[in-house]
Amino acid sequence: MGTLKQNELILKSSTEFPCSYIKGRLEKRIFVNIPKNKNGNEVISKLTQKGFRRNYDHMYIPSCKNCISCISLRLNISKFTYSKSNKRNLKTNSDLSLVDNQSYSEKRFKLFKQYCRIRHSDGQMRHMTQADFINFFHRSKNKVRIFDLIDSDKELYGSILLDVLDDGYSAVYSFFDPYLQKRGLGKNLILKTIQRLKKQKKAHLYLGYWIKESKNMNYKSSFNNVEYFVNGEWKDKL
Repeated sequence: MGTLKQNELILKSSTEFPCSYIKGRLEKRIFVNIPKNKNGNEVISKLTQKGFRRNYDHMYIPSCKNCISCISLRLNISKFTYSKSNKRNLKTNSDLSLVDNQSYSEKRFKLFKQYCRIRHSDGQMRHMTQADFINFFHRSKNKVRIFDLIDSDKELYGSILLDVLDDGYSAVYSFFDPYLQKRGLGKNLILKTIQRLKKQKKAHLYLGYWIKESKNMNYKSSFNNVEYFVNGEWKDKL
């Protein structure tokens, strides 16, 4: 494993392993551990702005041979406008509110397991234990926000975990009731997060990697005022 020290951060290169997104391809990553000191949040903000993605206690960016399918994507909040589809989604889910809840919730864990079982039965997340989930959602080294999507009776419909950045949020993971497809809860979690960022006058919502070949990621590019990280800079077109 090669390393390169730069500005007190050590960049490491992984070996090749089966691609997490495209079947039959191999993946390789450049990654860096997040500092445990007070600079951790700043490092996450700067690296996210450079196309990196957080995974537990490290940041990574793909470095694959003969493949550039993974593209970092973010939404420009100040320019974002609500499409007819967005407005329909917000109206459909007008009975739901996005509330800040940093505490562990048994309901949240059970909904997460249900979501993984129904929507991602072949994914690695389905193997998470309660302890794994607590480490993932509640023991990050950096500043995070957890929002729950609830109704007036405090029934849980979905949750989203976000990294708090200098210029906005980075969506780490979200899940929702898999049996309520007509509500479009995944999209609603993003739209309600956008509403919060607009009120806070923050610049961006980072949605992680977008891959054209992956149908599960189509929703990311369906929003307007999307920006893609290509050749070291953010562009509004590919």
